[in-house]
Amino acid sequence: MAEDGMLLNFAISDSVIKPEAKFKGGTWRDRLSAKKRAQHRPQPGDGSKQNNESKNPNKIAIPGTRPTKRQKTTESREFPDSGDHDRRSRSQQHPRHFVSSLFTSNPESQHTEEPKNDEPMEDAKPTNAPLIDGIDTFTNLGLSPNLAAHLLTKLELKAPTAIQKASITQLLKEQSDAFIQAETGSGKTLAYLLPLVDRIMALSKATKEAGVHRDSGLFAIVLAPTRELCKQISVVLENLLRCANWLVGGTVIGGEKKKSEKARLRKGLNILVATPGRLVDHLDNTQVLDVSNVRWLVLDEGDRLMDMGFEEELQGIVKKLDARQRPSRVPGVPTRRTTILCSATLKMNVQRLGEISLQDAVHIKADPEDEDEQTRNANKDEEESFRVPAQLKQSYAVVAAKLRLVSLTAYLKRTFLRKGSVMKAIVFVSCADEVDFLFEVLSRKHGERGQKKNDDDEDDEENDDEKKEKEQEREQLSPHGTIAPGNAFANPANPVALHRLHGSLPQHVRTATLNSFSKSKDASVMVCTDVASRGLDLPNVDLVIEYDPAFSADDHTHRIGRTARLGRDGRAVIFLQPGSEEKYVEILKRGYRDGGKALTRTDATEILKRGFGGNTEASSKNWEEKTTDWQMDVERWALDNPEYLEMARRAFQSHIRAYATHIAAERSMFNIKELHLGHLAKSFALRDRPGKINVPGLRPGKEETKKDFKADRGGALGRKRKADGAAGDTMSSTDDATREAAREASRKMRAKVKEHMSAVNEFNLA
Repeated sequence: MAEDGMLLNFAISDSVIKPEAKFKGGTWRDRLSAKKRAQHRPQPGDGSKQNNESKNPNKIAIPGTRPTKRQKTTESREFPDSGDHDRRSRSQQHPRHFVSSLFTSNPESQHTEEPKNDEPMEDAKPTNAPLIDGIDTFTNLGLSPNLAAHLLTKLELKAPTAIQKASITQLLKEQSDAFIQAETGSGKTLAYLLPLVDRIMALSKATKEAGVHRDSGLFAIVLAPTRELCKQISVVLENLLRCANWLVGGTVIGGEKKKSEKARLRKGLNILVATPGRLVDHLDNTQVLDVSNVRWLVLDEGDRLMDMGFEEELQGIVKKLDARQRPSRVPGVPTRRTTILCSATLKMNVQRLGEISLQDAVHIKADPEDEDEQTRNANKDEEESFRVPAQLKQSYAVVAAKLRLVSLTAYLKRTFLRKGSVMKAIVFVSCADEVDFLFEVLSRKHGERGQKKNDDDEDDEENDDEKKEKEQEREQLSPHGTIAPGNAFANPANPVALHRLHGSLPQHVRTATLNSFSKSKDASVMVCTDVASRGLDLPNVDLVIEYDPAFSADDHTHRIGRTARLGRDGRAVIFLQPGSEEKYVEILKRGYRDGGKALTRTDATEILKRGFGGNTEASSKNWEEKTTDWQMDVERWALDNPEYLEMARRAFQSHIRAYATHIAAERSMFNIKELHLGHLAKSFALRDRPGKINVPGLRPGKEETKKDFKADRGGALGRKRKADGAAGDTMSSTDDATREAAREASRKMRAKVKEHMSAVNEFNLA
């Protein structure tokens, strides 16, 4: 045998040279590139490069054999194709090792951190607490003794707040329109309900013969932007009317059965709480709804009513009430209608709503004498003040896009580490798909396997058992699947119930979930959209987390207003990405009466050390390993379960779409062009490249659009040629019906996509 057919490399021992595995998969471009790189590798003994080549056994070429393709590493490709992963996972001979890159290539903060003041700050005096000087009571404000006693004995309300004192005094004294402006959490609902109920109760005294009852007619209408707020107002109203059981209140809101609402209206109501859209529907189609006696109209959360596009409906309601008003048969009923507008801000759209509904209105604010000197000085500039309660402690966290999900989990871990430290927390996000995704991630256990089919029957049975156990656990907490244990962050010694709430859920599910969260006496977390940001008084909410910044500064004010209500303490934190989003801090500082000195800052490193390492001063990197392990576990869980992978993709696309809807004045801070989509995809447990994350129903990429256009043009050309070949210009009735059906289907599809992409549909209101 000739020896010249063998080439030996004596620079490397035989123990180092190992047979290389042939990796398959990937796109044809990747395979072609790997082939070219293998063909152009220099041979051993080429001089200066020999030492470098000898260090890597993968670069040894053997004559007469096909060059082996080089394995693609995760450092060069952070988001591999999920289809490739599935193909390789079916072959267990050479499993792929994926290396996470959570802590690499993250952008640095562009703003230097201000030096912290080590001196302890004095606790700010609550600005929305009831007056405790002992002089002002509900009886002294002019309310009837029965109603004042009911507030004290049944509702345990001893003293009014500053805005309640100003509103009740004014609305009982004069019958004029009013604009009530007060910071969130100050008790505006009672500020207009108490004088309204007191005046209607007074009508019973004027009517000595039969008195006022449910058949006497409808006297007042309260409009609110969301169904949840209507429900809450209705509960407060029912509590007040227990001292006057001859008066009846009710609601008409979207999502409820109109048949039952008509039956309720037919029986008779004295005070009606409604959303604008449903009230317009009943005014046009329900004959039993008689508004001739309506003498009080309340527009609660006026800025939100205008933001959600209810201007046309509100104009129609005001015109219909004016046109249908008649002299009342009940003695003591005023001759003109009183309209009350409530809002925490005085924006241009609120002024526009005032022009539509108010006449010679009185501007009602808290009396400066009831506020401390610091609050009086801050309220001089109405334009710059967001009316944030002084006792609310705010902070912001600068978190890179890749670290968002692990940082949220770490923050919740630290928050609920000890039992009793925090009772309830709310996590606000921008879209409903993201709510569903976070709900699944935060309720899963570490190491929980997906529902992927395996070759081993025992593994399949184990997966089925885990799925059944998880479903049974959720059914025990909620039959609707909106409540689950917070396994991802809760301490076993301190279990936490996780809730989800958004506008795409059915109304009865939204109501049941919100009631469960409100009445829960155990630690709870609710992940929700802005559907729960307005006017809701949720007891014992200690913490508000803005995982996604609000679409406007006013929405931010209402979000954090779910805590620190009626003088109670509260905390709020907002997640901001490094870069232009950090400019939002200047807007946050405007809401403070001390110029933002109490606003504190933290970063992702500190949060992760506290959550996964337990100590911010830890010098070891153990917290990095735990963080990476948790992230990798979530990514494997998503890849192994097609249902959750699709959910993550939808959440990613919906989040980007919602990110582009910030108001124009703040769009420079939240510039969608500055988003790193690859890093952002990692916070949704995705390993796909952003360009390959396509979701049905959402906007396709450029390549797909071109293909659809060419296909459509080719089809149109074919149809034209077929039409030209037909005799004459007449078309058969069958062809007409086919084209009409196609056009109708196209219109329905466009309407469905438009509805899906509509921002207002997120809240599913009216």
